Amino acid sequence: MSKEKNVLYLGAAYYPEDWDESEQAFDIAKMKEAGINIVRMGEFAWHNMEPREGEFHFEWLHRVVDRLGKAGIKTILGTPSATPPVWLTQKYPDMLLLDRQGRRQTHGGRRHCCSNNGQYRKYSERIAVKMAREFGRDPNVVGWQIDNEINGSECCCPVCVKKFREYLKEKYGKIENLNRQWNLNLFSQAYSDFSQIPAPVIGWQNPHLLMEWDTFQGESQISFVHMQADAMRPFTDAPIGTDLMPINRVDYEKMNEDLDVVEFNHYNEKENLNEADFWFDYIRPLKDRPFWNTETATCWNGSTAITQTIKPEGFCVVNSWLPIALGAEANLYWLWRTHWAGHELNHGSVLESSGRTMHIFGEVQEVAAGFRKAADFIQETKVQADIAVQFTSRNWNLISEQQLVAKPGEHRGLWNGYYMEKVMNVFYQPFQNAGTRVDVIGAGNDLSKYKLLVSGLMLTTEEKGMRERVTRWVRNGGVWLVGPMTDLRNSIGAHYTDREMGFLEELTGATLRYCIPDRDGTIKSRWSDGTEFHGNEWYQLYENAGESLVTVTGGHSALVGKSVVSVRKVGKGAVILMGTFPCESDLKRIIEYALHLSGAFRLHTAGQVTVVPRRGKKREGLILLETAHAPASCEIPGKMTDILTGKEYSGKIELSPYQVLVLEKV
Repeated sequence: MSKEKNVLYLGAAYYPEDWDESEQAFDIAKMKEAGINIVRMGEFAWHNMEPREGEFHFEWLHRVVDRLGKAGIKTILGTPSATPPVWLTQKYPDMLLLDRQGRRQTHGGRRHCCSNNGQYRKYSERIAVKMAREFGRDPNVVGWQIDNEINGSECCCPVCVKKFREYLKEKYGKIENLNRQWNLNLFSQAYSDFSQIPAPVIGWQNPHLLMEWDTFQGESQISFVHMQADAMRPFTDAPIGTDLMPINRVDYEKMNEDLDVVEFNHYNEKENLNEADFWFDYIRPLKDRPFWNTETATCWNGSTAITQTIKPEGFCVVNSWLPIALGAEANLYWLWRTHWAGHELNHGSVLESSGRTMHIFGEVQEVAAGFRKAADFIQETKVQADIAVQFTSRNWNLISEQQLVAKPGEHRGLWNGYYMEKVMNVFYQPFQNAGTRVDVIGAGNDLSKYKLLVSGLMLTTEEKGMRERVTRWVRNGGVWLVGPMTDLRNSIGAHYTDREMGFLEELTGATLRYCIPDRDGTIKSRWSDGTEFHGNEWYQLYENAGESLVTVTGGHSALVGKSVVSVRKVGKGAVILMGTFPCESDLKRIIEYALHLSGAFRLHTAGQVTVVPRRGKKREGLILLETAHAPASCEIPGKMTDILTGKEYSGKIELSPYQVLVLEKV
């Protein structure tokens, strides 16, 4: 981010357009007192920049950037396309979103315009270029944010429908190909021409239509962001990104391919703070450079209504350290000073609207002091992970639209969070709890540095050469733990008709004999040592799968003797087939087996401890963070010194609630 050597950034979103300019001196003085050294602003200020068409005013923004710079505070500027001015939406009202019920949005929200609309794209590109020309070489502007919290638009306007049909025609070529691959003879759904294909507005829609619509809308958002970034690059050397949220199914990998830095916003509660680890472990491998955590709450979340209670003492500290420990170089709060009127008046901040400090002001100061002490170590080391868990937007879309498993009591339909919930809780979190460090990766990542790969709900493996890459890696010594619902469908979510799995049967020699739902415990099974095994929800049962670790013993006679969990040696490596979602104790046993077989790194922990091994050319160590607000412990190898306090540790360490240790090897 900065040409300054070994600096960590602590900042906040700042909205000078909310306040009289006379307030800036006070705000900047308080920022210095807090230890803030970066702000993010501009992303909602289009009206202030261009109050009337073609009339641009940036002098007010130059003044605040300069004032901040003189105080040693850098700026990230956001392009304001999320909030176009009223003169623009009134001139081109068809740029406003058209929802699935045919209702046109009105001016006054944000992200309420269609990213496929030609006029909206034209004016968004123009204001982005104007900003880049004004600030692109300003030494105080160290980064850019495109738009704000891009998500998969639900716009169903004529422009979107037309472009969707063009997208399908380019992908499938002939309508006969689409009809055949989607099996549209079923329900008499076949089309004679691409012009007949609708937006999935309402009704029991074809799942392949839904999946392609999700993909198309995601790619529309990616195109919109890349358009702005490409237009700005001739005028700036500062890194460009866009702040993403874990609430949509946009392809994060594709979005960030042509951007310079990954930016991410998170708002976890005290009850699920450790879930933030998943997202940081996911965004870290997207780029070979530190990411920016561009938004997080200081003390509570609240938009039009307060949605969370007060965080415990120390939460702000550990929450601020989590992204830094896991690969960030910047952590920014939302927001610096509470809005005095308008939207989002109930959100926690650093200062009240009156200018009084919030109760967490001292914690912000503590974080700033810690960042200064640890900056050299953080910037000179990288997170080390030799375990990877797979997570892709393609499978998120497929499993959300395929309606594989309904919520208990529902007739049909998956809740949107099913895929994320399962990957996080079944395939990621248990490894986190076991004292390991994990990279969350897509289908196209290089696997050479990993000892263990974990894939669950990878419904399709037909992405980015994954099959060939995994096959080579396993044969060369990798251990692959394959969870249920993996390799069962092709890239659009259709069944294979010549086999049950895409390539796993060929790789392992196993035969997938049955896929069976079971939520009431009908299927009985046991470990090879005779102890009971408890699976849930879904069973894939195998024959010829190598050594059976868990075998069906009862339920239906046709199932008895089939393997539920097995391991097959493949070349120098091995594939563990886990055909169900085990109960907690059985899952722990499988994970222990996989860790032992792979030889992956782990530390023995008790309680909820985030373990982050870090290593550079000359320095190495560990960062330990307690995230449950409860006592915990961890056993460390050798002697280490806490950079924050100077205290030396070895062997078993007792961690107090929300304690953060930045340990360097002695």
